[in-house]
Amino acid sequence: MEPELFLLEMAGTEECKSITYKRLAIREFMGLYFSQKRKIGQIDPFMIPFGKVIKNSIKEYEVNIDDLVKYMIDNDKSNCALFAATAWFKPKAELSSGAYYSAIAKYKIITPFVEEVDLDAVALMVVCFVFDNLTPTKIDIREFVKEEVFAYPTNQYGLTKVNGAVFKLDGLIFDGKGYYYNILTNKAPVNSRDTMVGFARIIHDETKNCDILYRLDERLSVPESEYYDYTGAAFAKFRGPQFNFDRSKLNGKKTITVHIDEETMDKLLMVVKQGIDQNTGEEFWHIEIETLPYRDSTNGYVITTFLHGMYYPHKDVFTHIDYTKNQYSGNVYSQKYADSQNGIPVDQYTETRDLHYKIWCIENGEFTRETWYKLMIISLSDSYQRLLNEILA
Repeated sequence: MEPELFLLEMAGTEECKSITYKRLAIREFMGLYFSQKRKIGQIDPFMIPFGKVIKNSIKEYEVNIDDLVKYMIDNDKSNCALFAATAWFKPKAELSSGAYYSAIAKYKIITPFVEEVDLDAVALMVVCFVFDNLTPTKIDIREFVKEEVFAYPTNQYGLTKVNGAVFKLDGLIFDGKGYYYNILTNKAPVNSRDTMVGFARIIHDETKNCDILYRLDERLSVPESEYYDYTGAAFAKFRGPQFNFDRSKLNGKKTITVHIDEETMDKLLMVVKQGIDQNTGEEFWHIEIETLPYRDSTNGYVITTFLHGMYYPHKDVFTHIDYTKNQYSGNVYSQKYADSQNGIPVDQYTETRDLHYKIWCIENGEFTRETWYKLMIISLSDSYQRLLNEILA
């Protein structure tokens, strides 16, 4: 079987498709991850069934190993296939390391230069190649919602109370299982050496006596003993509070502010709406922030970041903060972005609750304005951080 056809067939196996969503959530290049592992060739537990199918299929189809390796080296986006070919096999005794590396780099084949072909290592190369080059990368919230599996009680937005969970870089530990973060989670850290994702670090350090809710999809779970952080050193910086929360700008039943980046034409929307607490009769404000990236087409769909908080001005505290992704059709979004008089207003949100896709939330506590601001900043990219600071200045 030709290498390309073989690789496509492996990408279409049930063993591959059943873990593709988990692989998407990890986000890192699998080839790079396995190239950095101290124990060469050791496959992670949730990938073992896929690796076995590949190994057996290589034998069954009598795949030419050299043709397969050459194809992967020539077509690997991460360039890790070449490294794997040089590092995961034992060279013939008469070849020095330098001579072996040079031969692999020149000819892009392995069988003439190794003592024996380790099919487990070849299968792992295929696992990495398929995950890094052939699995789908399209993100569609409508499809996510159809396939989600929840094992614990959820609220109306699909969130589960996870008080006591241990948050890490790529996921959280809860009830004896590791859950990789939903692919739409912003995993920016507070600092590059932290062992916890940024939003969780802020919640961990600055809140107490509150409920923490997260979207726990069983498709992203592994036994706690098999959980591993795939994210390496991160270089995103958290710049800290730089704002003046001016209450005078938040008067009226509804205040809408839109700031635009003149270079990219991306917009940041901030909406403040007054409400009355049905239990206490107190006034509070819904404070909503949404990213509005520029699009010059009405095709497809657009996913935005939506951040929501409930602020009680008389107490000067937030009692609820959440992180959500909104998905709009291209046509609806173009009208929302334009905010035309006869079209859809800029502060109109998704058509259905499913497309208002909440990822995490903290509630039933009291959170300072500074904590709210930090969670907003850590959830936004640099350009939107600048726009938010302009709004709040």
